Amino acid sequence: MTIYTIVATSTAVGAQEAEIDTHIDDFVSDDEVIGYARRMAEEMFGLAEQLDMDLDYSHVGIFEGDHGEVDVDTSHPSFIGLWFFSEDGAGYVTAEALRADEAAEVEAEKAAAEGPAH
Repeated sequence: MTIYTIVATSTAVGAQEAEIDTHIDDFVSDDEVIGYARRMAEEMFGLAEQLDMDLDYSHVGIFEGDHGEVDVDTSHPSFIGLWFFSEDGAGYVTAEALRADEAAEVEAEKAAAEGPAH
């Protein structure tokens, strides 16, 4: 079994601080921890609906190993992926896809700052 860390972060609309829950446990595989993290995130949204809370954002980051920090650092080498929830439903993004999107955004910002080519 491998140790994984799940970091769930959510905040209500207008809240000054996010609520963060860190769970460190053994799982058999990446698939098992990804499924567990999705259920955890779904429970967060279910509870918010029961309490009539409007969530500003919610996501659940997954790390391989004992990642005792509470911030979801997508650049951390042990980062595996992220569940996010929106009005459109749930989605899972792998670390590789998220890093590729972030790199594309940086390139787009650089190109915009340089202005049009002559």
